Amino acid sequence: MPRQEFRGAPDISDSADPARFSGGEGFPVSIASHSIPFGLVALIFLLALPICAFAGFRFGSLELTRNPARFVEGKLPGEASLGALLALLGLLLGFTFSATLNWREASVSAVVEEAAALGTAFLRADLLPDAEGRPLQQALLDYGRTRIVPPGYRPTRENIDAFVAKSTEAQASLWPATMAALTPEVPAPVATFVAGGITEVLDAHSRRVAAASKSITSGIWMLLTFAAGSGVFIIGNRAALQGRRLSWRTMVFSVVLTAVLVTIEDLSRASDGFSIVPQTPLIAAVADMEAALGTAALASAAPQP
Repeated sequence: MPRQEFRGAPDISDSADPARFSGGEGFPVSIASHSIPFGLVALIFLLALPICAFAGFRFGSLELTRNPARFVEGKLPGEASLGALLALLGLLLGFTFSATLNWREASVSAVVEEAAALGTAFLRADLLPDAEGRPLQQALLDYGRTRIVPPGYRPTRENIDAFVAKSTEAQASLWPATMAALTPEVPAPVATFVAGGITEVLDAHSRRVAAASKSITSGIWMLLTFAAGSGVFIIGNRAALQGRRLSWRTMVFSVVLTAVLVTIEDLSRASDGFSIVPQTPLIAAVADMEAALGTAALASAAPQP
């Protein structure tokens, strides 16, 4: 997002449209949503893969009963295809896990960078006279409060739209407050310094939205689910064709595979699941701003000797 440069006295009349920073109309926000609760997704995987193994075992038992001479020891079909399928499944899981882990790290970094940008802009606004700087600092505080994802937040499309709308409303006041604070009496270096902090806050918003927009597509999930289900199905099928029972080893493999898939889903969700993106940096930044404004208000209200 381009920064506004000040040469000489700041020209606040030639300002950017706040809507271009806000994420409102004309600025689409593509934050990934998850309509199915995380617990339900984990339960579906936990039940589906063992069921696939049992279905493969039952299908193999029927085949063996109908034509036992076809499946003699050492001539069982499907060994090469099973090995190729499991190798492909491992490759898909590895690439997907790596991608979601990178997305999670990017989301964590985006929260830290935004908290740092808010704190820096707040401190730079303190260089302005109180009459101009305090409203800008209050606008930054109000905006920072809207950037904290509350505990237990479910990223449905409705909740995301409400969260973005509230944050957009607070963000829309940042640039007008900046223009009002940078009066002609403010030295040009200070004006440039303060404006750079505000634009960094707006840039941090864009980076956080970009990080939150990463998600596994439904096509990839269908491919992963089909490959995992097919793998445990064939394992159960071969156990039946060999005349063996469905062993606990197959069930353990299904549970481990379920754990990997659930972990991938967990990493792709920023605000619900076993691990979430911590909001501690933003909470600390907002607390520091509240303390600074509270201290300033007490100092201004104190009687002068």
